[in-house]
Amino acid sequence: MNARLRATALATGLLALLVCTTAQASRYDFSLGRYFSGQCETSCAGQANPTQCLMDCAQGRFESLMIELGHITAPVFLAPAETLGLNGFAFGFEGSVAPIQGGKPYWTEVTEGNPADAVFIPRVHVRKGLPFSFEVGTQLSYIPESEMFVVGAELKWSLNEGLYYVPDVAVRVAINHTVGPKEFELTTGGWDLSISHPFGLGGMATLTPYAGYNMLFIHTSSHVVLDDHLVNLDDNDPTNDTPRTHVFQEVAWDDHMYHRFFVGLRLTTHIFQFAAEGIFALDPQINMFNFMLGLDY
Repeated sequence: MNARLRATALATGLLALLVCTTAQASRYDFSLGRYFSGQCETSCAGQANPTQCLMDCAQGRFESLMIELGHITAPVFLAPAETLGLNGFAFGFEGSVAPIQGGKPYWTEVTEGNPADAVFIPRVHVRKGLPFSFEVGTQLSYIPESEMFVVGAELKWSLNEGLYYVPDVAVRVAINHTVGPKEFELTTGGWDLSISHPFGLGGMATLTPYAGYNMLFIHTSSHVVLDDHLVNLDDNDPTNDTPRTHVFQEVAWDDHMYHRFFVGLRLTTHIFQFAAEGIFALDPQINMFNFMLGLDY
């Protein structure tokens, strides 16, 4: 148990160190009100109903940003279908390389500086085995150059595991929630079905390829956002200006469900484990690369 606590403290410290070294920058701390005073306002100036045009344009960009952000903060997998067993415990330091459309207006208008073409997301992931082939897990991620963290929970059940000639099969439900942003709430989750089979390597290590399907949902709602325009609400005081306020329409989870496929490979030797996987989303086509270095007791 002491070794587990030391491993937990070490990996948590590494994540905290990365957070502290990047927290000074704020490239991805969004100012969503800029959608109402940027290109949308210019393009809607000559329309028959410029106010409605502006609202529709800003709403479309908000949805595009939330969908892309939802994909890159969604639960990852980085484990085969087999569970850890009743006394099993796993701790992993993970990372995700997620491409984004950083040159699109829905990124450039609301961020500071120039968004990159990809975001690296570090993560600490803990899993614990339970009776009857169940497993629970939790994870904490950080989006560098922002104030956003992602916390998550998962529950996995292996339908069958440990049979020599039959692959392991498992089903999992997982949910992630982004904390920190001041102007919106973002939740992602869903369920997945995975299949895997281990192969021994000379009695010294085990190689386990795995693959699966994931149904992902994205749900987000807007807080009150301010744009750069000032309005005067007091006829008796011409200097009493205040920013305009807006609230975006909700991006509902039941209207925003996406198909994802994943394939990966895990190498286990003694208590150490290494894994790498790719996640491939359809419509929109957002692909991610994930890796994990960890301990499996």
